[in-house]
Amino acid sequence: MSRRLVPPLDLGWLLLESRDTPNHVGGLMIFELPPGAPPSYMRDLTTHLRSVQSLTSPWNLHLAAGAVARRLPLLENEGQPDLEYHVRRLALPQPGGERELGELVSRLHANSLDLRRPMWECYVIEGLEENRFALFLKIHHVLLDGVAGMRIISQALSPDPTVIGSPPWGHVSKASKKHRNPSRDSAPESSETKSQQILPRTALVNRRGLLLKSIRNLYPLILPRSQRVANLVSAFAAPHTVLNGRITGQRRVSTQCVQLARLKRIADQAEVSVNDVVLAFCGGGLRRLLAEAGELPDKATTACIPINVRPAGEISVGTAISFGFADLATDEADPLERLKRVHASTAALKRHISALPRTTVGAFTMAVMGPYLLQQLTGLGGRTRPMFNVTISNVPGPQQELYLFGAKMQAMYPASVLYHGQALNITCVRYHDNLNFGFTAWRDALPHVQRIAVYCGEALDELEAALGIGK
Repeated sequence: MSRRLVPPLDLGWLLLESRDTPNHVGGLMIFELPPGAPPSYMRDLTTHLRSVQSLTSPWNLHLAAGAVARRLPLLENEGQPDLEYHVRRLALPQPGGERELGELVSRLHANSLDLRRPMWECYVIEGLEENRFALFLKIHHVLLDGVAGMRIISQALSPDPTVIGSPPWGHVSKASKKHRNPSRDSAPESSETKSQQILPRTALVNRRGLLLKSIRNLYPLILPRSQRVANLVSAFAAPHTVLNGRITGQRRVSTQCVQLARLKRIADQAEVSVNDVVLAFCGGGLRRLLAEAGELPDKATTACIPINVRPAGEISVGTAISFGFADLATDEADPLERLKRVHASTAALKRHISALPRTTVGAFTMAVMGPYLLQQLTGLGGRTRPMFNVTISNVPGPQQELYLFGAKMQAMYPASVLYHGQALNITCVRYHDNLNFGFTAWRDALPHVQRIAVYCGEALDELEAALGIGK
């Protein structure tokens, strides 16, 4: 058994943990039962998921106990895993539709993890209509960010329905490795990864210059009046909305699936990125939701955008993301004008992030999000002006169909974290030819908050119509 300190960038996930703001992320995966599956299939699947002899990192980590750990959070390895606790089997009430699944997942996601045990849980959910079942997996954010989580889960699944690999939390057997795509199991170490492991002597010599350059690039994001940059959205530029008050632990999780080809057609015709299209139709859906409740502000709302800084193929414990802000143009009724404004703000953000030295990304992230962390720790979150209104993130996922225990995965939807002052989170994950959206909301923020998924879909229809694109 060993102990390790929690890295500074990850410590915030523990400091912000509370009954009202549990800090785990989740993934809902929908599967088709294999053809000719026996009546014992769900029991056999559950047994398979519990069959590992030892947990691998980060699935074996929990908070250490003791006097030192109470003052300085430490992560400790679990010696004997209790897989019956971590892998649980549930059944939906009839008729087992999307509504019943959404209600169950919303309740599961609202419950905090026991941080004294390995900080994850997996629910095997049977009884879903059309011969399907679901898995809902939740893990604490201090252990994984969304990008690393998707990579680990993807590697535990197989593109071949005849290959039965090991669960993501256990050791992969040699037999499974032989049939797996080597490029998915281990990526060659890139020069970028090596440069992070050993800081070159020249970088040490130039540290002062890099720090000054980082501060110069940081000013426009936190002190916009000191150096105005066209279209760059700064912190605290957001208006206060009904989504930016205090919250409790109750959650509502809803989903939406969008064909990636639709988004690419819009992006190509409008000469923007797919991420710009995502932000634009999310802004359109949010505009309608707020307007319907009589809560639409005159000023445009803004989004916090997590930015992945993890090298391709890297899987490691902890978080490797930075943050920026984008204009959602919710004060704009025209969908094309909204898209133009979104694109202008993200282009300005990309120019600023690209000018940032790679070795100072961590300091940059702490500086940008430090005020947000202070708001939460001092109890000012949801009581003072918000840094932003909503978080919207796009997590890369597997681009081919995958199988678990012979069952084809139809879709995977993310469920994310909420904080005081941020009652809505929108995260999308690519799977095969689709972008799958997970909308996580505090269920008391707005009447019928679950409609945001429908409204975003209709906002996408409006964009296509404005560009003359058919579905």
